[in-house]
Amino acid sequence: MSNSISEQATIDDAGNADIEKLRSILVQPEREEIIQLQEQLNALQFRLTDSKYRAADTSEILNEATRLTHKRNDDYSAILKPIVVEQFQNSSRENPEIMADALFPILGPAIRKMIANMISPDKNKIKRAYKFEQLFLIEKESGLPICHAKSGTAETQDADMVSGMLSAIQSFVQDAFSTQEFDGLNTLQLGELSVWIEWGPEAVIAAVIRGVAPERCRTALQLLLEEIHRDYAHEIEAYEGDASAFKPLKAEFALFMDNHDSRLRNRVKNIPKKLRNRLICSGIAFACVLVWQTLNQYDKYKWNRFVTQVDSQAGIVVTNSERNRKNYIVRGLKDPLAINVATLLTGSGLNSDRVVFQFEPYNAMIPEFSIKRIRSVLVPPDDVKLTLDGSVLRIAGAKSPSWINDVKRLSRQFPEVSHVTFGPINQ
Repeated sequence: MSNSISEQATIDDAGNADIEKLRSILVQPEREEIIQLQEQLNALQFRLTDSKYRAADTSEILNEATRLTHKRNDDYSAILKPIVVEQFQNSSRENPEIMADALFPILGPAIRKMIANMISPDKNKIKRAYKFEQLFLIEKESGLPICHAKSGTAETQDADMVSGMLSAIQSFVQDAFSTQEFDGLNTLQLGELSVWIEWGPEAVIAAVIRGVAPERCRTALQLLLEEIHRDYAHEIEAYEGDASAFKPLKAEFALFMDNHDSRLRNRVKNIPKKLRNRLICSGIAFACVLVWQTLNQYDKYKWNRFVTQVDSQAGIVVTNSERNRKNYIVRGLKDPLAINVATLLTGSGLNSDRVVFQFEPYNAMIPEFSIKRIRSVLVPPDDVKLTLDGSVLRIAGAKSPSWINDVKRLSRQFPEVSHVTFGPINQ
């Protein structure tokens, strides 16, 4: 009797196995289709709930929708205007850096234009401007040119010609008036050009000036000639035409002409004191805004670089980032197995105390993360190998029937696993 019962049980088990096999053959395509539909549904649900994708989808039609609405509805601009104005005012009060970012491209040109308009001289002021265009140093006894320098815009006169002219004037005065000391002629007027001449014991200095220079410039020219006699006394005394010893003097002449160019200086000088003070304050304010804007842009660059670095990490999706006066905020999704984002702050140049992370947990469909999660649940023996091939979990080397049954039961909780296959370790 017991033998017949055992045989009947064996027959029933074989029948059940055949039925299960037949069921898997008949139902497997529908089961795979259901799994695919579930994956598509999950992907669609994630896209609908993720602000980053939702914003991208909306941006594709927003411009066209706004254009059509504005074209079809004449009241559209009137409706939007108070809303835009109110939001602009609120944003300007709450986030002044927005105003600075908006005004930065026009702030500098506007201030420069304002200053140029205020200090641009009228025709009468132009007549009072002056500029030292050339300086000549001539050896008094022989009339040989020693040094010559000119400003960048001046037309060059031949130094030999100028020295010859002065020597001729000197000889004429000495012969006509029987004088040995010639120090009376100190100015020649040639239209808008003036030639100032200062006579020293060993050398003569002549300055070609465009415009009318004040008398204090003559005093400066005399001081320059005195310094030359003090510093180059031996060189002038031994001078016979070789001007190499006087090369450093050219730089001094150029500096003298730069310091006595009144074109810009006269314009500023004629500005009323109150207006000048306002310009100085405006310049300081502009410099402060420029420095602040530069630092702000650099801080923004560091922040954007850090957000990009966080978003590039496996298992992390950044959906939104914010930078305000108090904090830096990163929002998004983070797999529990992803890197600790706080470690990325090292070397970023940001204040870690001000950075706030607001991540929602989610399971990233990344094979290495999925395998780690599966291992943590299934706890396979050391000699068992687990691999994830698409949605198929392949297990090699499994020998324990009870563990295999546990795998079949527990694998259903992993959405990334559609079915499990078992095989030898060498597969």
